[in-house]
Amino acid sequence: MRLDRTHRRSRLFRRCAIGATAVFAMLLALLGPAVHADPADDALAKLHELSRQAEQTTEAMHSAQLDLNEKLAAQQAAEQQAAADAAAAEAARQKLANFQAAIDKFAVAQYMGGRVDGEIAILTADSPQQLIDRLSVQRVMRIEMANQMQAYRAVAEQARLAAEASARSAAEARTAAEQAAAVRAELQAKQSRLQEQIAVVQAQYEALTPQQREILAEAPPPPPSVLPPAPAPAPEAPAPDPAIVAAPGGPQVPPGDLAPPAGDRIGVVQAALSRLGSMYSWGAAGPNAFDCSGLVMWAFREGAGINLPHSSQALARGGQPVSMDQMQPGDLITYYSDASHVGIYIGDGMMVHAPTFGAPVRVAPVNNAPIHNIRRY
Repeated sequence: MRLDRTHRRSRLFRRCAIGATAVFAMLLALLGPAVHADPADDALAKLHELSRQAEQTTEAMHSAQLDLNEKLAAQQAAEQQAAADAAAAEAARQKLANFQAAIDKFAVAQYMGGRVDGEIAILTADSPQQLIDRLSVQRVMRIEMANQMQAYRAVAEQARLAAEASARSAAEARTAAEQAAAVRAELQAKQSRLQEQIAVVQAQYEALTPQQREILAEAPPPPPSVLPPAPAPAPEAPAPDPAIVAAPGGPQVPPGDLAPPAGDRIGVVQAALSRLGSMYSWGAAGPNAFDCSGLVMWAFREGAGINLPHSSQALARGGQPVSMDQMQPGDLITYYSDASHVGIYIGDGMMVHAPTFGAPVRVAPVNNAPIHNIRRY
């Protein structure tokens, strides 16, 4: 009996041990990824996240700067109009004062000369000729007075309209100044926030090991099919494309059928590819460092003589819309829901861009981030 009880205890112990082993194996399976997560990957992911936040602020700051420039131009135009309207109102008031003085003199002269109607003139005239003279003078004075009053009323209306225009343009100038001040304050806030974010990103970057920095900076070589041809003597920069006209938020291509890229857009691609290896820097636009929209601005200016705004969000609003199946080299791809990143399509499903802090200008697949839209300039 004692042996049987011992045997049962042994079997129970073995079952408990097997169950515990199974539970432990399950916990290892669940916790395994966390236990074996690569600290290097975590550090690079954190740096990428911080850099994205700084890039979003950078591009929002670029857009705010463009907005401020527009508001300052509107303020200057409004102030000039207000000054012109004030001068016109003052001139109208002076003209009205002159007319008023002339009418007053005329009224005094009429009063001093006596006002006589036709009957009195007939009764008091010493001769027919005197009667004719008196009636003629009265007629001339009535005509002159009527003319003076008509002119006075016209000048008074001009003065009233000029005063209203002056008040209106002065109010518009005040509104424009207030809007410019608000945008300037917003821009300054973004600049302050960017400086804080840059400090955090740089601290995170300094904490990386040399191996992690090499991983971040390592850029795959571009496919041979998209490498620029052998360098040739640099031609003079071509004139800006006449098909592109300036518009708020960046150049706009006139509506119509989607045109294929001009030859100078290939020059844009070559210019961008000539900057491979240049490092990322917030707000930079070349020739040796860039942010994403700075690279686009530099490449279009150097490769095609086209001036584009230094703002990925403005670039996303301008140009012509292009679908994925119509992309041509030189088209711009903007990324993320707020259009806070931009690259230049170079063909074969690849684009060139200034990716992030610590990473050089490089070639990457077009679909390496959520696409916002595609534009052609």
